[in-house]
Amino acid sequence: MNNRVEVLRGLFNYKYYTYKLRDTEHVSGVWKNTLLLILLSGLVFGISAYFGIGSEYLSKKLTSISREEYELQKLLFMAGQTILGLVFGAIMLFLPALFFWTLSDLELNKLLTVQFFVLPIYLFEKLIMIPLALSLGLTQVSSPFALGTIAQYITGNDFIIYFLATLSIFKVWAIFIEYKYLKMLTGKNPKIVLLMVIGLNLIIWLFSALVSFIQFDKIL
Repeated sequence: MNNRVEVLRGLFNYKYYTYKLRDTEHVSGVWKNTLLLILLSGLVFGISAYFGIGSEYLSKKLTSISREEYELQKLLFMAGQTILGLVFGAIMLFLPALFFWTLSDLELNKLLTVQFFVLPIYLFEKLIMIPLALSLGLTQVSSPFALGTIAQYITGNDFIIYFLATLSIFKVWAIFIEYKYLKMLTGKNPKIVLLMVIGLNLIIWLFSALVSFIQFDKIL
């Protein structure tokens, strides 16, 4: 395998790429590509912060603080979001890979490579929300691709709303990719593989919803 991450081929022609990955004794360029994807994650989060996505709490302070302090807080918010993006990228690459590594006899490098096709899905979802937020004022909770909007009509529980807001068509796509690769690479029972993938992602979604809920509670 060469050093180039063939994301499009990995996403849309997973059968070919799975056989290629399975038959490769040594996967090269893994750590280089890991670093690049983590940096890309930080960049995407930074771009989102640059446009003010998620900084609604700053708008409430606009009339109570000086312009200089407001700009400083915007800069700190952008820096914080960029760091969060780096951490997010590292977690979404290493956590699933290490989890599946402990439950299979696959090399860690191959499992990391699988995550190379999953992380871009999450980043694409982050990017596509930027124009929607700027043009329509939509937040993550009101994403047309997730269940958050429906949840707001059926419950007043903020945690449940945030949890359902994390369940989007992009998350389903990510689960599908992980499942297909792991099923073919591990050779395990498909039901067990599906349970592993859904179980791990469910934990990640619950934690993400909890973080969003705590941040929302602080803003209020």
